[in-house]
Amino acid sequence: MDWIWRRIVLFGLVATLSGLFGMPAAAAPIVASQTCHASADATETYADLRRAPDRWVCTDSEYDIGPESLFLRYRLTDPVKPRAQSLVTHASPFRAITIWVVDEGGAVRTGRYLSTSVQHLIDGPMMVLPLPQTPARPRLVTMRIDGPWNKTIASEARLDSAPEGTGWDMGVVVAMAAICGMLVVPLLLNFGFYIVLRRPFVLWHVVMVGLMLVESVIGTGFIHIATDLDAATEISINSLCFGAVAGAGLMFLVTFLEPDALSPWLRRLLIASAPVVMCGGLFTALQIEALRPHSALGVYSGISLAIVLIFIGITDAWRRGSKLVSFLMVGWSPTLLVGVYRIGSYILPHARPTESVVIFQLALAAEVLANSLGIVIRFLELRRERDFAHARAIELEGVAGRDALTGLWNRHSIERRFNDLFQLGYRTMAVIDLDHFKRINDRHGHAVGDSVLKVVASVLGEDDDACAIRMGGEEFLLLLRGSGAAERAERCRRALSTRIATAVPGLGHVVTASMGVVEHDLSGNLDVEFAVLYSHCDRLLYEAKRLGRNRTMRERLTGFTPDQQVRTA
Repeated sequence: MDWIWRRIVLFGLVATLSGLFGMPAAAAPIVASQTCHASADATETYADLRRAPDRWVCTDSEYDIGPESLFLRYRLTDPVKPRAQSLVTHASPFRAITIWVVDEGGAVRTGRYLSTSVQHLIDGPMMVLPLPQTPARPRLVTMRIDGPWNKTIASEARLDSAPEGTGWDMGVVVAMAAICGMLVVPLLLNFGFYIVLRRPFVLWHVVMVGLMLVESVIGTGFIHIATDLDAATEISINSLCFGAVAGAGLMFLVTFLEPDALSPWLRRLLIASAPVVMCGGLFTALQIEALRPHSALGVYSGISLAIVLIFIGITDAWRRGSKLVSFLMVGWSPTLLVGVYRIGSYILPHARPTESVVIFQLALAAEVLANSLGIVIRFLELRRERDFAHARAIELEGVAGRDALTGLWNRHSIERRFNDLFQLGYRTMAVIDLDHFKRINDRHGHAVGDSVLKVVASVLGEDDDACAIRMGGEEFLLLLRGSGAAERAERCRRALSTRIATAVPGLGHVVTASMGVVEHDLSGNLDVEFAVLYSHCDRLLYEAKRLGRNRTMRERLTGFTPDQQVRTA
């Protein structure tokens, strides 16, 4: 791998010095006096098209890759211009390309290229096809592309005066390299955020930025510094990346904004649409021969759906007063506009298809900067909310009544302050009861029984995002918030047996516990009384005891109606 990094550093150094000191390009593109294109079936030849001049389109639009082949024709009539040495075009899959060059004396030379024999540039997402050399100056260059997979292979084709082709100016190379390097910073930063604050929106942004980095390295042609990928592989990887970025963007929108920033139906629609959007990239990446003319429309259809849904989501969040949506508006606007432009230029017949690589990379830079700033603000807000909730919980704990034996809150305290805790996010309730606790008191005395209860209180109080309450006797209650609340409650229940056996030896049997857990619908805005939630937990607890004890029964409440509709989780 060292040789790869040495090439990258050397190339970056040359590009930087060239950009700083204005080193000119070795050669320049040649503008033909006339450029035309025409579509043809597999059996048709250039001679057939010459006899049908009305089939030639001499404007930079109306490209059609539906038929088997696409012809390009360049007329060169300016003797002052440098001699055309190569043909440069956007790297795109094809089956074969044939080039005919006619010089001023009428001599004809032919060259044929397969996709595996094409040279790729490292200073741009382009491939180079050397022109067959003629005795005199070329005056007509004709190119036949068999099996083109993308219109841009024709729309972005140009003649060049250098045999090895000319890529981007060095200033552009430096800018694109800087953007690729810039994507690494938020990627590492988001990893750090996710370690501290395990929120899904951070993970989705990591996915987005990581895929953007892959797309940028391939889309700018820098991948050829390290390896020589063929155009078909590049298009497949890029299509997968585009589709996955669009799908991850929908999930980032859902998870980044405030919980009440989106309408519930829209939130569900965005989540359900994410995999559909990703499938658009997969459709293009598969490169099914029968669907070749429509292959690019797969990823474009998925991205179009994502753009529409993102626009609707941002509009809805803005209407509902979201404070965070402004970061998405600033960050995503350039990318969305470039996406609309690229899709429109490809679909509309009178537009020139273009990949808009440079402007797209600049839009990605704006997206990463704005959204990374938004993540920092969101991170600080969540930390502030957590600190406030913790301070509020401590305040409530200080004034609440305590159980004299365990030091936990008592039932009276939780009943009075349940609504405050519920608004702070404590929406999962677990009722825990020690199995056969009376046996401990009868055999070993109440002092040993009290020691067991203190151990239980210690275990239940170890979760920072849980409030532990002694309801009376051997029955305890947990109110939990945050992700995986029910699973955390179950881990507490399972830990009781081991901790009691360690702290209170000589009991002669394993002390187990039964538990009933109810999860409130965390995405809803429903309120519930303590007695209602507790009655559900209590019913589940006795169901666990009836089924043999030492187990958990769990349900998730999706609504509170007069008949208390419940859905089993």
